[in-house]
Amino acid sequence: MNESKNRIADHGQKPCLCGSGKLYAECCQPFHLKQQYPLTAEQLMRSRYVAYALHLESYLLDTWAETSRPANIEFENGLSWQGLQILKTQKGRKKDKQGWVTFRALYQVGLNQESMTEISRFIRDANQNWVYLEGQFI
Repeated sequence: MNESKNRIADHGQKPCLCGSGKLYAECCQPFHLKQQYPLTAEQLMRSRYVAYALHLESYLLDTWAETSRPANIEFENGLSWQGLQILKTQKGRKKDKQGWVTFRALYQVGLNQESMTEISRFIRDANQNWVYLEGQFI
């Protein structure tokens, strides 16, 4: 079992880091294991937040639109994601072709607690699955 799968398995019976109130095994884990695809842009946003927290690079790259996808993702040493707050969603439902999610992510580096707020744009890929296209910090 590789390191990513160990991180996924280790969190199965813990509360999901996305803040949904569900267990990880009943929330974002099926997305990370590619057993299901997020049905809404918000679900994808939440699953990508957890993927950042668990350093799941392949999931992040797989759920990034090809037109804006980086070659790789470098995770910052010592950065710990502390919480996710969904502030607003626009479109991004099952029937939509695009959507936006405004969120605030709380994080800690050393003793410093910080937050970032972003409007993320999501689109459908060729298979009609949600993918992250771009984000704008606000």
